[in-house]
Amino acid sequence: MPKALQNLLVLAMGLIGAACENTDSDLTSSEAIDRESVREYLLVHPEIVLDDPEISDAIGRARLSREQDRAAAARRTVLETQAGLLTSSLTPSSGDVGSTVTLIEFFDYQCLPCIASAPDLNQVRETTEDLRIVYGQLPIYGSHSIMAARAAIAAHLQGRFDAFHDALMNSNTRLDMDSIHATAAEVGLDLEKLRDDMRDPVVLEYLEEVRLFAEALGVTGTPAFIIGDAALSGGISADELTSEIARQRARSDPVP
Repeated sequence: MPKALQNLLVLAMGLIGAACENTDSDLTSSEAIDRESVREYLLVHPEIVLDDPEISDAIGRARLSREQDRAAAARRTVLETQAGLLTSSLTPSSGDVGSTVTLIEFFDYQCLPCIASAPDLNQVRETTEDLRIVYGQLPIYGSHSIMAARAAIAAHLQGRFDAFHDALMNSNTRLDMDSIHATAAEVGLDLEKLRDDMRDPVVLEYLEEVRLFAEALGVTGTPAFIIGDAALSGGISADELTSEIARQRARSDPVP
């Protein structure tokens, strides 16, 4: 019999005895007696936790689960308060606003894991129904990344975000202003309007709002994916994205 189970059996026997003997206790339920008795027992015998890997691991998992729940709740609050940003006319997206699950990707056009994950995200977009994908510009790799982000929003204003975005993600050319303009021309953008929109203070302010939004969600690098109230980071496969989308959708379904 595992040591952890032996400890729990011994503790349970002690608690049963304590519950029978403490008839004058102020406690009003056996659950309250058990919780307090367990607490007192562990305060006197902390070695049960320290010396037993199974109990220690269980406590670690419980602590991690609690921390994840708190982080998810904090993300839900941010998503609720910033709902307007997600539906802004400057925000590129695919799928219906009313979709059951929303996936937000934060990316940088010079981020190699972002580029590597792009085909998987496209696969998910093409094969998953009732899903909205929001593309969050988070240029963290320097001035050319910032200029590419500004150009992507300008391309969105011309209704050509998808073409421009895919071209940059699939480009083998070093990212600089020449390659940004060349890509814009290749996908049929009006370059004069593109330059004007890239300089528009509204676009610059929008990108700063997205940066603060990512920061509030706890995003510190790219790629990062917010799926419902869950957060995934680093290079992600289509299977991993699909699995989390299914989990979020199951949580959203009404209980029969």
